[in-house]
Amino acid sequence: MSKTMTLEVPVKFAYADPPYLGCSKKHYGHQHPDANLYDTLEGHRLLIEHLVAEFPDGWALSCTSGNLKDILPLCPKGVRIAAWVKPFAAFKVNVNPAYAWEPVIFMGGRKRGRDSETTRDWVAANITMRKGVSGAKPPQFCWWLFDLLGMEAEDEFHDLFPGSGSVLKAHEAWVQIRPLIQIA
Repeated sequence: MSKTMTLEVPVKFAYADPPYLGCSKKHYGHQHPDANLYDTLEGHRLLIEHLVAEFPDGWALSCTSGNLKDILPLCPKGVRIAAWVKPFAAFKVNVNPAYAWEPVIFMGGRKRGRDSETTRDWVAANITMRKGVSGAKPPQFCWWLFDLLGMEAEDEFHDLFPGSGSVLKAHEAWVQIRPLIQIA
């Protein structure tokens, strides 16, 4: 009798950090011809439909606390909300309380066993400075995001809004060190 061995196959994940609702023209209108699409709920609805259809293994979507109430109803049942807490954030004149956290809507991800370290549904990481694009994500945020989705080094990863390239750079570094972390 032969034993059948099941191999875990790489899966496909995506991260979307689109121009935030109402901020597209202001921050990205001069850089990208389709930026205005994300100043509409229709643009975000189409993005979420794309995430659901093309990345059933798992995906994450960043938005602002100010428009979470608008974006969340566009999402399928079963999504969760995680938080990026910013100990150091940009404070704006006459904005109090400050915007010092961002929601991350996520769905799916690799199921992990009891032998895996538990990932929190929040991360505390400072904002980046002078990356050339508003909202560039820091490496600590990115590594947390990969853990949030239960990613493995051999998985396929798509950054749908590469902007500064910081998420892909963090992913490349994470892929290099991930096998070493698992051995330790």
